[in-house]
Amino acid sequence: MRENHVTILDAARRALIGATAAAAMTLALTGCSGATGASKAEKAPQTGFDIGYAAYASKQYEQAIDIWKRYAVAGDVRSQYILGEVYSNHPFADRDDVQQKPEVVKVDLVEALKWYTLAANYDFDTRIRYEHVDVTADERNASILANQRLPQVRRLMSDSDVDKAETLVSETFQRGSPYDLYRLGEMYQEGSGVEKDNVKALEMFILAQQRGVSQASAASAEIAKYMTKRDIDAAHDLATNWQPPLPVELTKPTPQQEENERLKKELEEIKLEDALKAVSDIDVELLQRSLRALGFYYGPIDNVMGAGTRQAIRRFQYSRVERDTQMTDQEKEAVKTGVLSARQTVDLIAAAASPPANDAMSQYVYGIMYTQGIGVETDGQQAVQWLSKAAEQDLAIANYALGVIYRDGTTGLNQVTPNKALAAQYFARAYALGYKKAGEALRLLDFRAPKSGN
Repeated sequence: MRENHVTILDAARRALIGATAAAAMTLALTGCSGATGASKAEKAPQTGFDIGYAAYASKQYEQAIDIWKRYAVAGDVRSQYILGEVYSNHPFADRDDVQQKPEVVKVDLVEALKWYTLAANYDFDTRIRYEHVDVTADERNASILANQRLPQVRRLMSDSDVDKAETLVSETFQRGSPYDLYRLGEMYQEGSGVEKDNVKALEMFILAQQRGVSQASAASAEIAKYMTKRDIDAAHDLATNWQPPLPVELTKPTPQQEENERLKKELEEIKLEDALKAVSDIDVELLQRSLRALGFYYGPIDNVMGAGTRQAIRRFQYSRVERDTQMTDQEKEAVKTGVLSARQTVDLIAAAASPPANDAMSQYVYGIMYTQGIGVETDGQQAVQWLSKAAEQDLAIANYALGVIYRDGTTGLNQVTPNKALAAQYFARAYALGYKKAGEALRLLDFRAPKSGN
């Protein structure tokens, strides 16, 4: 007998499918063309994936993606897989096995990895056992193809973006049925689709067991054999305090919030226009140092924009677009101009200042840019942050710059108020490191109390 409390598609998911099917079927029936010799009703798609595909074939791309998302959330593995293809901009085969390039959607590898992971980890056995629903060859194939795409997409992503995708996967399962919790526990135990974590695995098994999934009891006992008492207690604490994640629609920004963010970005771009104009005054020597720190330049630091420097700039420019899946090889080659735009100059210095390069001179230059509003908006806290990184590497001039900031204060965003004690500390350190000008600045610091107005 089927366990009433265990289901792959709970009541909410069934309602979602019903509502979507009603609206989407109308779309499919009115949007499909080419039905000759048979009624449109006879040609109507029969699955959620096909309903979405009918909209896609009719060039109603946004509707197709919306339909696929709804069915994917409801547990349709083919819709999950196709969303991975769409968001990674990977060509997929149509019904005639012709490769189709996804349209409309901007590449979002975090979303792509999420949907591929959900499809690759689809639990067919549970569906057969408790839903008594046969699995088609197309569904099995979708899961297999998604699994093959996982490493390809991961290679194009940063570790932080992979972490974001794994969090989305975990939250998706946690919004589901008790058996979804059990499946997520298996994924954490195996390190499949999410990072291996026995504490999280046991937490999910405990939650599934509490909700009536019989297999979870044995799974909890088995994994506990390989865990310390401390980790077991931590898993029980997490299960006790667990709350299901909010529905997706409540975690996304409202249309008004999105519009406000768009307007904010537009205003920021306007403010940066004048700042970017000043970037052209940055010495070639500083650009060469940043290029060398990033491994793009091998020549001498001679402040000459020669052939070697141009080639290094081309290497840097190509590195910015190398992993862009929306650009063709020809478009990527066209980016390699050998002449830095103002924004590329800012990006170059920021990259050299950041890990793993951590170039002290680039950190100093980036801090000065924030101090003076060169290429970026004036920001006192950002200036102090980058100058401090350079100062920690014993760059004398960075210590001197911090002394000036704390002597005079800053304007613009996140203003730094004068602090003569800190100014004296940085001037003294700069002088000790050999920056002679800092000694005179230290001597001229006035620590006397201000005179009264009498």
